[in-house]
Amino acid sequence: MADHGAQACVTPIDVLATPPGGPRDAGITIRERRLLGKLLLRGDPHDTDFNDIVQRTVGTAPPITPNRCVFHDALAVIWLGPDEWLVVTPPGREDGLLDALAAGGVAVTDVSDQSTVIRLSGPRAREVLAQGCALDLHPRSFSVGSAAQSRIGRVRTTLWQVDDRPGYDLLVSCSFAAWLWTWLTDAGGEFGVRVEAG
Repeated sequence: MADHGAQACVTPIDVLATPPGGPRDAGITIRERRLLGKLLLRGDPHDTDFNDIVQRTVGTAPPITPNRCVFHDALAVIWLGPDEWLVVTPPGREDGLLDALAAGGVAVTDVSDQSTVIRLSGPRAREVLAQGCALDLHPRSFSVGSAAQSRIGRVRTTLWQVDDRPGYDLLVSCSFAAWLWTWLTDAGGEFGVRVEAG
């Protein structure tokens, strides 16, 4: 089970003491989505029992199309590989889901404290990411429900698009979270940056 006490991820905002604020018409808005639950699932996407258990427990079957994610009731299920998915939950929901999935025979690991999620959104968010990411983020190639693992500003990141604003969630290791936060705010400086509380 996740322990969000002393062992929890040191967060970018905590490290940098970044005060919330910034222009309302900023080109990008950035905030940390604090203490989300993160469960790593392994299974056979063609196994009906596996899919049924995940569907009943999480509320949606895992996506079988590469580089996709699905959303249900504030949860995101992200495709990581042919037999691997990441379930991102609101804070506090991961323990119940982990127990239910494990009881159903699903191979599941709680990896909540290994990483944090940064939400980047706004009319210039795509341009900011493009400064340090090799992915084609044009809407014809990457839209709501798209997900990928790549490097952003040289930092290994899993990102998925959550809305057409556009808004993106960036999953990053705790060790590199402060570095990525700084890179994003520096890259967005020319467009204006608004920081929201986590």
